[in-house]
Amino acid sequence: MSPTSRAEVSRARRQEILLAALDCFTASGVEATTIDDIRARSGASVGSIYHHFGSKEKLAAALYLEALRDYQRGFLRELKRHGDAESDIRAVVAYHLTWVSKNANWARYLLGAREANFMIDAEDALREMNQTFSKEVATWRQPHIEAGTIARLPADLYRPLLVGPLHEFSRQWLAGRGDSTIAEAQSVLAEAVWQSLKGREAEHE
Repeated sequence: MSPTSRAEVSRARRQEILLAALDCFTASGVEATTIDDIRARSGASVGSIYHHFGSKEKLAAALYLEALRDYQRGFLRELKRHGDAESDIRAVVAYHLTWVSKNANWARYLLGAREANFMIDAEDALREMNQTFSKEVATWRQPHIEAGTIARLPADLYRPLLVGPLHEFSRQWLAGRGDSTIAEAQSVLAEAVWQSLKGREAEHE
């Protein structure tokens, strides 16, 4: 087997273990899940699990980072590919809600695991990911602020206005509370988020 093939097999096995861990953590919680539970669900050996992650706690942290990385990558892709501020914002609202609906267990994990003790060892990696993400969003935002299509606000208000309503709806939807569908929420929240962020020039378009 070539080095490239071995690396691909290793990456695939790592992903299988992560997804098996997600199933186990969703069903039983991180604390109650054992390495043997993950072994049985993934088909990987105990040695392979420890080789890739070192411990259950590091596996739990890696799963959080993997989910967040997937979410952020898609968010930035949508944010940058439509060409105008309104289309970009409406696109990321749709992206967020679609991602949550298609990755419900990952979304629950992201919303519930952030303050867990096992995240301590991942703080540096998490901080770097979030700083890079925030910088990319700010880089997208600044030209729109200068053009007047995004309102000029204190920097710490953009995130709550953009994703705060989305996180709150997602929590309710994932918990089975409320009557609105994802499609209904997308229509209402996209309009609400856009109205809260649009600048004066956008009002005249």
